[in-house]
Amino acid sequence: MSSNFLITIFAFLLTLGLVVIVHELGHFLFCKLFGIYVKTFSIGIGPKFLRKRWGETEYVLSAIPFGGYVKMAGEGVMEEIQDTGTWEERKYPLGTEEGNAEAAGIDDHIPHHRLLNSRPAWQRLLVFIAGPLFNLVLAFVLYTGLVLSSGLQNIPFTTVGGVRADSPAEVAGFLVGDEILKVGGQPMGNWAAVEDALVPVDLRKSGAVPPSAVEIMREDQVLTLELQPVFEEGTGFWSLGLEVWNTTVGLVKRNGPAAALGLHKGDVVKSVNGETVTSFSSIARIINDHPEQAIEIVWTRKGQRMSGEVVPELKEVQPGVMKGRIFMEPFFAYEKVSLGAAIVLGYERTIGTIKVTVSVLRDFVLRRLGLDAVGGPLRIGQAAGEMLSWSFSHLMYFVAFFSINLFLLNLMPIPVLDGGHVLFLLLEVARGGKPVPERLQAIATQVGLIILLLFMTFVVVLDVWKVTGH
Repeated sequence: MSSNFLITIFAFLLTLGLVVIVHELGHFLFCKLFGIYVKTFSIGIGPKFLRKRWGETEYVLSAIPFGGYVKMAGEGVMEEIQDTGTWEERKYPLGTEEGNAEAAGIDDHIPHHRLLNSRPAWQRLLVFIAGPLFNLVLAFVLYTGLVLSSGLQNIPFTTVGGVRADSPAEVAGFLVGDEILKVGGQPMGNWAAVEDALVPVDLRKSGAVPPSAVEIMREDQVLTLELQPVFEEGTGFWSLGLEVWNTTVGLVKRNGPAAALGLHKGDVVKSVNGETVTSFSSIARIINDHPEQAIEIVWTRKGQRMSGEVVPELKEVQPGVMKGRIFMEPFFAYEKVSLGAAIVLGYERTIGTIKVTVSVLRDFVLRRLGLDAVGGPLRIGQAAGEMLSWSFSHLMYFVAFFSINLFLLNLMPIPVLDGGHVLFLLLEVARGGKPVPERLQAIATQVGLIILLLFMTFVVVLDVWKVTGH
């Protein structure tokens, strides 16, 4: 069994385990907070693999790791239909008075006030949305913790590695190799400081960013250039046309072509396929254009010249787009931040991920994205394994991203999902406190379950086709 396979399995189980446990823990803790009787807390679905009763609740590890559930007394047929994957025998059919009572978990030994359907609407709402909200909190905690532990990423160089044609930088007279010393009289220590000084954060939405005096070193001569950023309507960003000179190797993925070649963190790439490189984008461009073709890379390590051939892997970088990859990152430095700053950055990254995910979902619904954009358990496992091959921090960023996706998907108003529970509860409130008929809930939920199962089956088949190539 290969190490890559073991890494993928471990990463997949860790990713699913974290998001599922946190999700179900949200439901569970709010049930306990409101005194609702919890019959079963299960990680996984399907046949019960391990089970242990503590107090009134049975804690279960089920055979199929794709999900979990909290079975509450008095939840009705909605939970029972969700829970059909547990392979528990029923005494009475759904739709009958006895069957509905059984599904609702109405047992003589459970007091009426501890049944879910006896609790006020606001309490039930919090129970239903607690799972998705805990996934959101998990993402925020991970983002904050990662920034706090590693620091704020920056590029510790200020030398120009690229000047885009017809850009503000070319108009100002910048050349490749210019070292930026000061902007507006302030010394510059890294590339993020250069960009923030040229386009101040507080002015980015104002529509008016003034020109800056930039002091540079060019061939032992100090010069001052004036750079006027330009706002690009198409992208919504301020354009400089400058690219940093960074050909230093950062993180290298385990078992990737770059690692096999012998590249290490701190190596400085000098040329790729015979072409001198001055930026990481120029390295990536050549590699991208030569998938499955041997190319030569020349680099230095502590002043010693080294070289070797590498064959970039053909990799799908976005749906339908294949490019060459050797799996190495540019070099970054990390600046420690305070707890307060980490919380702010964690919040910003959480909101940013939500916006990106909503945008992707909208594009998928509007058919701007095809079915290639859909990923199921195989590709989730594959992605998790790749992230762990980079580093544990990469995997935790992926877990945060995946947890936010679960947060949004679970709140969709589809019966079977948490959003379906919320939908029926809102209809109950709109009907003056009169619950939606159990029979109607059962039919709607069964339809939702069938659609969900068909979609999951389709995604798994698509996964197999994408991963195996047949």
